[in-house]
Amino acid sequence: MLILQRYILRQGLAASLLSLTVFLAVVSALFLAELLGDAAQGELPGGSVVLMLALRMPEAIMLVGPLALLTGLLMTLGRLQEESELVVMRSGGLAFRGLLRPVLAVAALWAGGLLLVSGWLSPMAVERSATLLADAARNAMVAGLQPGQFDRLNHGRTTVYIGRIDRGTDELADLFIQHMEDGRTELLAARTGQLWTPGEDLGRYLLLTDGHQVSHSSGPLDGSVREMRFARNELRLPAPEEVTVESETRFRLPQLWQGATPAERREWHWRLAAPVAGLLLGLLALPLSSRKPRQGRYASIITALVLYLLYSNAIHGGLILMEQRNAMQGPGLWPIHGSLALLAALLLWRYRRYW
Repeated sequence: MLILQRYILRQGLAASLLSLTVFLAVVSALFLAELLGDAAQGELPGGSVVLMLALRMPEAIMLVGPLALLTGLLMTLGRLQEESELVVMRSGGLAFRGLLRPVLAVAALWAGGLLLVSGWLSPMAVERSATLLADAARNAMVAGLQPGQFDRLNHGRTTVYIGRIDRGTDELADLFIQHMEDGRTELLAARTGQLWTPGEDLGRYLLLTDGHQVSHSSGPLDGSVREMRFARNELRLPAPEEVTVESETRFRLPQLWQGATPAERREWHWRLAAPVAGLLLGLLALPLSSRKPRQGRYASIITALVLYLLYSNAIHGGLILMEQRNAMQGPGLWPIHGSLALLAALLLWRYRRYW
């Protein structure tokens, strides 16, 4: 590869990586707001927010990776044209193939990276996230408790107040608990308490000592009230809700090749969408970067964004159509990719004629 071609290759990769960094920062801010909301509701430990955000990076890369490549190549080629570097290259004898080769190399490298992320890193992140959420669900009853304030847990059915928490021994002091279940309300007050797990599959208990318990019906017509004092009370904590993750999202890409169900077939098409989009949009960047003299610098970027929005919406529409039909046969998303490939071929042919 010529020095000039390596220069275009380096500039294209650098600009694409910069665009990817910017887009990931925007998407990460949205993901972070969602995770902080889950942490505020007690569904996720505060210390796991950063890890969960990192595990969602493969998803973010699949979403904005093709757009980052398109934007980066458009910025690189647009700058070369604006500063008349492409004119100098063409007058110096650089053939169209010589310009297409580094652009194709950037698109191929980017598509290979997206294939690695969507085919292998993404299912690994999904599996790790499911494990983390399951652990968070088991520990959510006490992980987010703060002394001196009321905390609503178990989707609002349990309200807990703790006066003091010894983080070293996990001993609780001055407890007040209100729990509503099956039409009855239980109020418990205890001097001390501690979380207790008798076994892996035996659930979790809150061991209360030296306390008072009042139980009454939540209905206004039933006035039955039960009251008792206790020296020791083992309160079984509600079982955490199971974290359900679709099995096909855990599969690596080769495992989805022979999809046994419509969901697996749809997942296979979705996993391939990002790499194929990266390759096609990278090739489209070359003809889209061409503009007339005095034409606005960002006109090509706006055109590319509109094209990308149409293409991405068509992909999501195709996935919805596949889900509605729930069939094992059919072209899937290939007609959408084929239409974009045909458009790229026509624009490249037209650009070559004017080169």
